Amino acid sequence: MTDDKIAVLRDIEGFCYSVCRYLLNDEKSAAMAAQAALGVLYRDERFWRLKDMERESIACRTAAVKALEWSRLGELRK
Repeated sequence: MTDDKIAVLRDIEGFCYSVCRYLLNDEKSAAMAAQAALGVLYRDERFWRLKDMERESIACRTAAVKALEWSRLGELRK
């Protein structure tokens, strides 16, 4: 099952990165936020019970949340 999960996450990795890149306008921050989003999705058992279209919606939302969290962390470091 782990290999199946990794394959699904690889399929949506670019999408998550694109969402984060759009929101953060910084490649390094976007990569970190997307990685965090993929980690959240990997551990979310509800995510794995959804259909593909529903997964895409949840992936988009999770990526956006992680991008915003990453943005806030960056602001705190300034």
